[in-house]
Amino acid sequence: MNDVQLDQAGTREYPSGGYDATTRLAASWYVAMRSGDLKDKPTELTLFGRPCVAWRGATGRAVVMDRHCAHLGANLADGQVKDGCIRCPFHHWQYDEQGQCVHIPGHSTAVRQLEPVPRGARQPTLVTAERYGYVWVWYGSPQPLHPLPEIAAADVDNGDFMHLHFAFETTTAVLRIVENFYDAQHATPVHALPISAFELKRFDDWRQWPEVESLARAGAWFGAGIDFTVNRYFGPLGMLSRALGLNMSQMNLHFDGYPGGCVMTVALDGDAKYKLLQCVTPVSEGKNVMHMLISIKKVGGVLRRATDFVLFGLQTRQAAGYDVKIWNGMKPDGGGAYSKYDKLVLKYRAFYRGWVDRVVPSAASEHAEWRHGHQRDC
Repeated sequence: MNDVQLDQAGTREYPSGGYDATTRLAASWYVAMRSGDLKDKPTELTLFGRPCVAWRGATGRAVVMDRHCAHLGANLADGQVKDGCIRCPFHHWQYDEQGQCVHIPGHSTAVRQLEPVPRGARQPTLVTAERYGYVWVWYGSPQPLHPLPEIAAADVDNGDFMHLHFAFETTTAVLRIVENFYDAQHATPVHALPISAFELKRFDDWRQWPEVESLARAGAWFGAGIDFTVNRYFGPLGMLSRALGLNMSQMNLHFDGYPGGCVMTVALDGDAKYKLLQCVTPVSEGKNVMHMLISIKKVGGVLRRATDFVLFGLQTRQAAGYDVKIWNGMKPDGGGAYSKYDKLVLKYRAFYRGWVDRVVPSAASEHAEWRHGHQRDC
């Protein structure tokens, strides 16, 4: 980056505790798993530090609940799905999609001499949704406080786009993952983007981007942008990209952030090329998974599409790996000396912190947004 065109950043020392790069989670939607990984059998997973089991009900709906049976604590992931319920492997207690025990062998409310199903025989469940090839769960309150982002390009049945899903495990905090897009300064040191200047933008009016209306009306939209002036196309396929007319002088990134992730739209010289959904699985303390879904607009013939897939898909996946390597060496709550070019990061942190504050206290202390509920249509 040319320091003549971009003024030297001044730094400001923030007192300890002046802003806590919190490791707490914001109330939001998070990814439980890929949809394709949830089939006919129960699947064991860990979310928010708590053992869970995922399974599909009679209609194929994704259910996520406490993994250990309310009876004697057996692992329900070792059980079976039977008659639209999950059955414990130990005593064959069966739980429905709302987590209620509906059958115990030898127990019936219709036969008085037999003991009825105990009132406490239920499994705490999470609110779930399924979209964009992911099973999502809501964290932070009994009912969702904002919808999933609307991304027409990312719908699995949208044939106008090529789709690439990938994921990386990381030891950094969720906030460090979701704030990364707003950090323009790392583009050259980490990703070797040959930029001569950049401009940071913050948007408060959502009306130019109607897809974000539902998020914005819930107070869950963070609109921002970074416009890069680029000296030449970057990456190993630079020569091929120039031959195919893919070279550019401007890279424009538009961000539709939400508390648990971001949708990034990438345009080269004003022509939108792809969208990227970034989302997170909070596994446990010191372990999270960053997911990305890249939706690349289909243009031209086979060669052009293959080139776009490599440049915008595979190269982006490689670039994300560079970020993860650095994250894994970071102190999750470290830092505090900021430059003026950190303003989008700091504004996003303030936005994120507002959604941390909306987490119900019991959820924060016990990861207990668990409820006896149903799947959300989003």
